[in-house]
Amino acid sequence: MDELISDGHPVPLSVLLVTNTFPTADEPGATPCVRDQVEALRAACGVQVDVLHIDRRRKSNYLWAALRLLRMNLGQRRYDLVHAHYGHSGFVAWLQRRVPLVVTFHGCDLLSPREGALGRWLARRVAGVIVMSEQMKRVSGRSDAEVIPFGVDTGSFYPVAKAAARSRLGLAQDQRYVLFPYDPQRPVKRFDVLTATVERLAAQGEPVEILTVHGQSRERMRDFMNAADLMVLTSDREGSPMAVREALVCGLPVVSVDVGDVAELLHGVDGCALARQDPADLARQIRLVLARDQRLPAVVHARRLDAAAAARQVHALYRRLAPAGRWIGNPSHPECPDWLGKGR
Repeated sequence: MDELISDGHPVPLSVLLVTNTFPTADEPGATPCVRDQVEALRAACGVQVDVLHIDRRRKSNYLWAALRLLRMNLGQRRYDLVHAHYGHSGFVAWLQRRVPLVVTFHGCDLLSPREGALGRWLARRVAGVIVMSEQMKRVSGRSDAEVIPFGVDTGSFYPVAKAAARSRLGLAQDQRYVLFPYDPQRPVKRFDVLTATVERLAAQGEPVEILTVHGQSRERMRDFMNAADLMVLTSDREGSPMAVREALVCGLPVVSVDVGDVAELLHGVDGCALARQDPADLARQIRLVLARDQRLPAVVHARRLDAAAAARQVHALYRRLAPAGRWIGNPSHPECPDWLGKGR
């Protein structure tokens, strides 16, 4: 844990985390995996983390954050590095040039046609890049990008009895439910493909009901994942979908199209399936999973998807970029990376 040495005593790394999505009282479901990583970095790695949350509902907040980051260029160095989540936050964080900048890209900020071009431009100009999948690494243009998907908060997501979860949610005990844990209004998630699939299942005598859930508290999301019979993902593109990881930890079977790192996550997991983004193939795989009617061995998946393990990988990147802080603010130091000395 100890990074810098001051008067013979270890001093932990100090990091400013910049993000335009973070759970709040009125938006508890706003990318809680970012908060999980912050808490794991503090608890498991001893990193001092301050969070600059840009409320993206008001565009003027980006200007406020930009001014704050610009001021970092003028005063004494307070942080050893800055870590931004999502491309838009990364552009704001890029305004400070005193310390190394790490940007975590989540998916569309590298993979979508419009946002991706901006993300790739940014990725070439920062000290460190974290992505969710090997596909994103290739797209980023950074051979040194770190593939570090978010870990799951296993204190919040774990198996509970299906009957109890359904009772708390007011769901029928004898109905078959498929979970769609996204906003159906987001075109990239392709809710239209799932509705067409469910219509096909009904015509084949396999009626199921869709549970569309997003923006909920951890407790309610855990109940929905334990109440459902399976989760279905039909997106056009993904990085490393947290919902799939959370489903595995809860023991919920998953049927998904092959996007992001889903194929890797589901490899060797009995009771899950990959399908083409086609209602006929999705319906066929869903029928097979429903016929099996078994939960997954969640404990095994919890061990390999834990949030602390991902935080330790992020911490290792921090240490490589700020080795004892010796070159910070000193472009002539032999350990100074190109981005600081040459403005890459």
